[in-house]
Amino acid sequence: MSSKFEIIPFEVFLKLVNNFSDELLELGQFIVHDSLDQERDTERLYARLMYASKLVEDLLDYHGAKNNLSWYKYRELVASVLNFSSASFTMKHIISRMEFYEIGQELAFLSASYKVHGFLFTSLARLCQELLAEARRLGLNIPPFALKRERFSNLSSDQLLESDIADQDLLEEKKNIVRITTAYLNISKEFEALGFYKQIPAAGLSTIIPSKANEELLRKYEMAIHNLQSSFDTYVGRHTHGPESHQLKRLRDHISIALHLLELGGRLSHFYERHIYDVGHKDFYRQIQGVLMELVDQDRLVDAIVNYAIFYCNEYLAKGKGLSQELLNHYIQRSEITVGVPVKLGFHCRPCMLVAKIVQHYGGQVEMVVGEDRFDASSILELQWAGGKVHRENLSQVIFSGDDPVTTLRHFGQNHP
Repeated sequence: MSSKFEIIPFEVFLKLVNNFSDELLELGQFIVHDSLDQERDTERLYARLMYASKLVEDLLDYHGAKNNLSWYKYRELVASVLNFSSASFTMKHIISRMEFYEIGQELAFLSASYKVHGFLFTSLARLCQELLAEARRLGLNIPPFALKRERFSNLSSDQLLESDIADQDLLEEKKNIVRITTAYLNISKEFEALGFYKQIPAAGLSTIIPSKANEELLRKYEMAIHNLQSSFDTYVGRHTHGPESHQLKRLRDHISIALHLLELGGRLSHFYERHIYDVGHKDFYRQIQGVLMELVDQDRLVDAIVNYAIFYCNEYLAKGKGLSQELLNHYIQRSEITVGVPVKLGFHCRPCMLVAKIVQHYGGQVEMVVGEDRFDASSILELQWAGGKVHRENLSQVIFSGDDPVTTLRHFGQNHP
């Protein structure tokens, strides 16, 4: 079977790359030229750089540059510029918007944010400088430096258009608030279980990625939080009524900052695992890895991933739990149901575990009522204590009282008569 591809000569490919690299190299010059004036960076600059580098990366990948001695370094530098321009875009957004987020941010977070911002910008400038040097070595045309600062105005602003669209009550808004707050509590609980509730000393950071945290894990939670934010924006009114409107806005802010921190951590983890972490490549690939490690401080990179992006994501998810629980308790419906005690074995370990998992999943406050005593239905231990009372009093039914998701326990009652 004949191949669909033919070998493209170096000179022909050089002309092709020239046609696609002009904007990237022009922007790279602008970044290097302005590297001493970090305050002049903007989301628009990073967005343009992301687009230009992605276009060239695709061109190089379509033509197999990953497997070519002449073009591999240029390809790695283009991909690195893409990673750091994307991370810088997210970091610039966090810096620009943090004063508008009602998340109770502390001075430590503000200080850490500016430090990571500076690290990303400095790394990007170094990568662009090396990219330009490699472009000259290959014989690519470097456009004349002509970009003006006015081309890259700031995106963020403290001004708003008049809010003149009438309020409305969305369909089943209360149910959707219950669903979203419940999902938030479950996600924050899962993320907390990863164990990043304190910052890790520099000596221990080398063991974290990729064994305990990696791009795959962070992308998983990024998608979960992204879906949560999307649901909020779709199903929760933009101008909700009553005192809860401010609480909902605060919850949206906690979701948003967590999402941006996960985006940042995922992008930087991708760069670290793909371009820095040694998985046993050939010596030629390791040489290019060495070049990238000279341009990007590996220790600061891992610190930014673990002690900034992951740590503060955990912090703000945890801070939003109380707020989410308050909203859940306000909007959820309260009810009681009576279910049958499992025949013969009563409330032994397995049914207690099943009930506790149902209650934990929905995040509400549910109690098992036995006579005048009440037991926390999310606790297996308390359910077993309740089971002892049920056995002693030879009861055939018990009452579950609490938040509306308690109705899900009907399934338990139907299957354990």
